[in-house]
Amino acid sequence: MIYGCEGLCKRYGPLTVLDGVSLSFPAGACVAIMAPSGGGKTTLFRLLAGLEMPDEGRLLGFGQSKISMVFQEDRLCGHLSPVTNAALVQPKPDRAAIRRELETILPADCLDRPASTLSGGMKRRAAIARAVLAPSDVLLLDEPFTGLDEETRGRVIRYVQERQRGRLLLMTTHLREEAVALGAEIIGL
Repeated sequence: MIYGCEGLCKRYGPLTVLDGVSLSFPAGACVAIMAPSGGGKTTLFRLLAGLEMPDEGRLLGFGQSKISMVFQEDRLCGHLSPVTNAALVQPKPDRAAIRRELETILPADCLDRPASTLSGGMKRRAAIARAVLAPSDVLLLDEPFTGLDEETRGRVIRYVQERQRGRLLLMTTHLREEAVALGAEIIGL
């Protein structure tokens, strides 16, 4: 399957954020979309995920696919543990399997604590794991590695790579080295 958009435009009042964007991605690709702050990356992802409608243009493939997303904010349920947050996105959650997955990128002693008590980096990793564990055809990762130290970032990038499993993976980033580490094709917006 080919995913993409043709002539995509999005305006907020007089502000044009996206103007005639056309992109194409084959299923299973890993692509990093780079643009300066305010360049429309998050808006593009909101359109691809169906959270907003374009003013002009059309989406290809995304409407028929299951999409999992990491937002710039972690969007965890703060009163729930990382294990329970990840279980929310699975049709038949296996808590033991979820715990094993989370332990690859999170300390075991934080897995049963409310997400609101975790550090920023732990919350980020829990949000990434939740998105990766969701059954989906497309992974949208909006600046996913922000706030992670270099060693942790490397471990989380490997985690994402190992679990892409033929899904289309689109990531936004300001840092070329993150795209290179992920092995992503880099596209400017």
